Amino acid sequence: MEKRRNRPASGIIVKTDASCIIDGTAHPGIPTVVWPEGIDEVASDYLRYLVISTGAQSSSAYEYAKILRIFLRFCREKSRRWDSVDDQFLTVWREHMRRAKRNETQRINTSLLAVFGFYRWAEETSRIRFHVGIYDALDAPADSPPRKFPISATKYFVKSKRGRVYGGFTTRLTLRISRSSQGNKHTPTEEESRRIHALAMDRRHGERNTLMYSWAEETGLRRAEILRVRLSSLPTYDQIDELTEEDASWRIVLRRKRGGTWFVNVPADLIQRTLEWVEFGRREIVARCRAKFIAYQDPDFVFISSTTGMPLHPDSVTTLTRRDFAAAGVAKASLHRFRAKYCIDVIETLLDSIFDQHPLQELHSGWAETILVKAAEMMGHTSAISLKPYLNYVFNRKIRLADATKERKLNLDIRHLEQRRVQLMKEVDRLSELTKETSSSTKRTRTSRHGKPKAAKSSK
Repeated sequence: MEKRRNRPASGIIVKTDASCIIDGTAHPGIPTVVWPEGIDEVASDYLRYLVISTGAQSSSAYEYAKILRIFLRFCREKSRRWDSVDDQFLTVWREHMRRAKRNETQRINTSLLAVFGFYRWAEETSRIRFHVGIYDALDAPADSPPRKFPISATKYFVKSKRGRVYGGFTTRLTLRISRSSQGNKHTPTEEESRRIHALAMDRRHGERNTLMYSWAEETGLRRAEILRVRLSSLPTYDQIDELTEEDASWRIVLRRKRGGTWFVNVPADLIQRTLEWVEFGRREIVARCRAKFIAYQDPDFVFISSTTGMPLHPDSVTTLTRRDFAAAGVAKASLHRFRAKYCIDVIETLLDSIFDQHPLQELHSGWAETILVKAAEMMGHTSAISLKPYLNYVFNRKIRLADATKERKLNLDIRHLEQRRVQLMKEVDRLSELTKETSSSTKRTRTSRHGKPKAAKSSK
């Protein structure tokens, strides 16, 4: 089994290897939570259920394992049994994440939903009984009083594309995300992107790190998808020369999060840089690991750790990007925002293509949907609707930068300046009149106080 580095007292996550056979099928990568006294059987059963019964990817199950480990560690610190947890304790944990750990609202909600899913599974599998309120009112006898469950739940309904309605239960304890805080992630500008790459390149293994940033920026791949790029999917130098001459791209096949595949077109220049990294920077890492580790096998992945020589871990990529983005002064951004930058570039290109062929007034009513569907196809999105905010962003930016908008803004600025000039002239006139009135009032005051001025004495 493969161990993840962590403090033993805090619990560790162990992942199964290929020797884990369930129903005749190998299941490597299933996470297991282990405490100093042994395996956490309930949590580990749930994680195995996610992979075996629901078909979740082992990487997704590992993310659930990290959340469960944090929560169960909090239970142990507070001397609270997992099967005695109630809404009050979950609220204490929520406020601990919000106030002590300074976690973002979205992260807090994700953690609460993950833990609620664990308790819902425990209720459904009779590991706890009548502890989670996942029961319809119709299930209870008509004359029975309403029952208060330690962990409350609220029912929701979802309508599928085919019109079928599905129901389920979720926790009531999530925090509300205000509209102003939604979409507040920053997409790096071209200048900020250059600054991030320049700072990252000056660091150790900067060539590898900036190359990962370029894959996100130029192909729109997610973090996990970038780390799945294989050596065997890259072309040879002869094939690259042909691509360069034809100004074409290289197509690779990647496995998606839910097990599907996606064909990605990679620019020839990016492939060229990748081959150079494999030839020099990556080769040095492999050579060091072969000298350091007995029976070391070079993995068929492009991006590997400089310490272990194994595929780079997603958490390591997150740490690297946070450091480089912060050093470049780019806040509220991450590697995923490079993907957003690619999305904006794709939509803007499609928008320009349509507008070059047809004036806006001649476009059919479905032009926006056409752009979103095509962009979703290019980026591997399952839903085109999720790209709608990017289309609105690009369209609004084009309106701001249009010549007509510039001219209108210039006219408004001139009008405002003219109005300001008139206001200033009136203010000057008013001050002038006020000065005259003040001077006259002063003279009258002196006259009334001392009477008429005395006549000058005549000289004899």
